[in-house]
Order: sequence, then structure tokens, then C-alpha cells
Amino acid sequence: MDLTEQLRGHLQQRSRKKVGGTQAVQCAVLIPMIDAGHGLDVIYTLRSETVSSHQGQVSFPGGKRSADDRDLEVTALRETHEEIGVEPTSVDVIGRLDDVFTLQGAFVITPFVGLLPAGTTFTPNAGEVSRIFGVPLEVLADPANHTTTRRTWEDKSYQLPAIAAASQIIWGATLGITDNLLACIKELGPQTPA
Repeated sequence: MDLTEQLRGHLQQRSRKKVGGTQAVQCAVLIPMIDAGHGLDVIYTLRSETVSSHQGQVSFPGGKRSADDRDLEVTALRETHEEIGVEPTSVDVIGRLDDVFTLQGAFVITPFVGLLPAGTTFTPNAGEVSRIFGVPLEVLADPANHTTTRRTWEDKSYQLPAIAAASQIIWGATLGITDNLLACIKELGPQTPA
């Protein structure tokens, strides 16, 4: 059984952390993964400098749940289509990761893991996304790429964990979601090539 099928089974059986019963705004993201020929790449976006928040940060495609969205999976797929041009019907959603709080609990993000067909092309929405890039799973998991980054919030400076990859710094909620994905894969035990 290949890694993606093992991960599908694991994500569907594991008890994930859910956040409910709060006034937080519901959001969803997709963690797109694609067979890049050497194994699986995780697809990230770099937010444009013109968006209203998190300008220039690495993120996953996603956003706030719309009143028209049947559920949060629909939100993740709709936002992925809007941001990077991937048709919802082409995504094989294999499971969910743990919910994540952001901005002192103002938002709760539900991450979905989705497999994209090999050869998928991306069309970035220039108003929201300045770059789309993939990072191999083994690069994300390599401790040599784990570092820290200094960020300032409300006039206070913080040293935060990060991953340096593809000439970018992955930190914050995106790092937390990435770490959750890596932990789920690690729980599968020793891997054969994906």
C-alpha cells in the first residue's frame, strides 16, 4: 500500500482535535499534495501584498466559510479553485487534520488533505496569490530545514519556530498545519517511497 492510501486510512480512523462551541469564524484550508515524480510535494501559496491580511506570508489555499457552503470541505475546495485554479472535482480529499485557532481564537481553521492528479496546472489569482510552489515531504521533515523566525506583533518581538524551504519561511498557523501533517505521516511508521 502506498503512502497516500496509508495516510487516507490513518486520517479517517484517527481521533482528530476539533474546536467547537466558540464564536470563532469558521475557516477551511486545503493541503494540496501532488506526485512530483520523486515523491509527494505539498503545495503552498505566497499571499500577495494586496490582500487585507497576512500579506507576503506562506499559506495554504483557503478562507472563511460562506453562507452558501454546505460544509467546510466545500469551503476548502471553493477557495482552492478561487486562489489557484484547481477544479474541486479534480481533488481527492483523503481526510482532515486537527483544527487550529488563530489570532487569539478569532478564527478556527479546519485543514483538509487533498491529492491532486499528476500534471495538475495552477492558475494563481493575482489579487490573492503571488506565487505557488511545492515542497517535497522529505524536505519539510528534514530537521536541517527547521529553524526560527523573528516576528513582531503589538510592538513585541517573538522568536517563532519555522521551516525554511523553497526560498520561503513557513511559520504560524501554516507551520502548525504542516507539522500536524508530518506527525500523521510519522505515525504510519517507516515509509516506502511514495
